[in-house]
Amino acid sequence: MDEPAASRSQKMGLLGATSYIVGNVVGSGIFITPTDILRTSGSMGLSLVVWITAACISTLGSFCYVELGTSIRMSGGDFAYMCFMKWYPIAFAFMCIGCTINYPATLAVQAQTFSEYLFQGIGIDMDHTSSFWAKKLVGFALMCR
Repeated sequence: MDEPAASRSQKMGLLGATSYIVGNVVGSGIFITPTDILRTSGSMGLSLVVWITAACISTLGSFCYVELGTSIRMSGGDFAYMCFMKWYPIAFAFMCIGCTINYPATLAVQAQTFSEYLFQGIGIDMDHTSSFWAKKLVGFALMCR
């Protein structure tokens, strides 16, 4: 017979933790910015240098979160880390901004990017205005799921 859900262990394994950290540190920006970086840098070599530098910075950021996660054994992520430091007003403001601005904006950018790649992949040919609104509608539908 199955155990009740409340008594099951709520632990994350190595693969899950690694996926979560990489997903949060690297994020969807890796799919959004390549053409802009290549266009701005003007050369393939310089764009690779930019990507390698960004990868090193992201790796350092992920190491910081690994250190925080192993040192402070409280659930809650950034909020828990700030509360551990007794920064309660900053933690509260951070979570309010995150829940009302950062997370919805990130979701909107990801949905918009997905809809743009979906339209490119399917090869739908429309005029600019129809394409603009169709992509917005697909992105909105993804957010409302």
